[in-house]
Amino acid sequence: MTQQTAPQLSKSRYIAGLQCLKRLWLEVYRHDLADEVSAGQQALFDSGTAVGELARKRFPDGVLIQEPYYAHAQAVRSTQALLSDVFRPALYEAAFAWQDIRTRVDILARVTPREFDLIEVKSSTSLKKKEHIPDIAIQLYITEGCGVPVRRACLMHIDNSYVYEGGEHDLDRLFTLEDVTDRARRYIETELPAALEGMRGTLQQDAAPPIETGRQCAAPYRCSFYDHCHQNQPPHPILELPRLGKAGYEQLSNAGIRTIDAVPPDYPDLTELQRRVWKSVTTGQPHIGPDLAPRLREIRAPITFMDFETLSAAVPVYIGTRPYQNIPFQWSLHVRDADGALSHSDFLGDEGADPREDFIDSLLTALPEQGSIVVYSDYEERVLRQLASQYPGHADRLLGLCERLVDLLHIVRENYYHPEFHGSFSIKSVLPALAPESTYAQLDIADGRAASAAYARMVVGETPASERAAIREALLIYCAQDTEAMVRVYDALVAASRGAG
Repeated sequence: MTQQTAPQLSKSRYIAGLQCLKRLWLEVYRHDLADEVSAGQQALFDSGTAVGELARKRFPDGVLIQEPYYAHAQAVRSTQALLSDVFRPALYEAAFAWQDIRTRVDILARVTPREFDLIEVKSSTSLKKKEHIPDIAIQLYITEGCGVPVRRACLMHIDNSYVYEGGEHDLDRLFTLEDVTDRARRYIETELPAALEGMRGTLQQDAAPPIETGRQCAAPYRCSFYDHCHQNQPPHPILELPRLGKAGYEQLSNAGIRTIDAVPPDYPDLTELQRRVWKSVTTGQPHIGPDLAPRLREIRAPITFMDFETLSAAVPVYIGTRPYQNIPFQWSLHVRDADGALSHSDFLGDEGADPREDFIDSLLTALPEQGSIVVYSDYEERVLRQLASQYPGHADRLLGLCERLVDLLHIVRENYYHPEFHGSFSIKSVLPALAPESTYAQLDIADGRAASAAYARMVVGETPASERAAIREALLIYCAQDTEAMVRVYDALVAASRGAG
């Protein structure tokens, strides 16, 4: 099908095009091929939306341009009508279209009757130059192209040094306003013209450009067409080599090497871990290191498999906490005693109150006084140490738990690899390879980010009681699955180490 007239670009399409021109083409012409949005991704989107809405209160008494994105022409007309009203101090979601590009501006704050500050709101805690400057620059380019004088172009982001003191949030302290006008204008002069030319040319093509999958598929974010573009990929592409940097990837790609099994046996630039992965993939057999059995024998009964879930909110919920501070609200324990019997216990914080003290008390009561505590990553240790500093009355016991921790992730990474890990040591990659009967597939909550967002919905706002009850049940099931998954992985590793012996 020949495209008669290239459709309009937009800010979001421009950002997509910077990541990959194939993604841009698919966004415009084949959006039906986009991956399903996961619960974790949706949680990120929802958090960003909530932060953006709160940021408007920093510029009060403004007017929201309410037309949805698909009614852009009407939104532009509404914006134009309000720009001339000097008694309107700010516009939220102001809409502009210039040349073949459209955008919505988070906040357009009036500084004189005819001059404005353009403000892009992000839920990050700092300026990310490679991501944020192009984002702001394209908005500035369009807005000024429409004849709107802009004094400053700014990024407004979260200040993670802010401490919530209760009541209404102090938005002057919660948000930092960073002037990036010079950098945005420099980008417009030096990089924007060529980028726009490339994107316009891409959108005139009859088919998506034949761009191979690569590092750009997940940087700076996972592409919304990741699954579509990877569906016919050969097994074990070189990106499955753990910690393969940009230089290493380009060196292999430039040599025409696309898959791990195509890497020559004498290739000199693989790390020890990458070489173990290469050997496992090329032989089709798991790598079982000689230290696997000794490391597993160090784990002493009763063996406690422990997992935490934490709330990490951009806008603090509890007094005395900061943005993105990890607030543990849930734990799960599976305990295997010396006779092999397995039991389970758990805790989930009540709605409303800061859950940390009850979290600590219940955890210290439930944990066996002896034996190894198995976790998957160093996350639980970091949470325990943070709690020890925040609650010094419990510090000795909490730090004592840290001495008993065994990181199963570290044991796996150093001593075991299965080709079906596909380069990842995440428990969600390891579990189906070692215990195919166990799965996260049918869970309503299936990752930590989604769990954090679900708990926030449960404890903040006006969530109906029936939904809160459903969230509580889903959280309990998810966290229990995490500790049960560790049990299954541990058992499979023990069996593999015995077989290797």
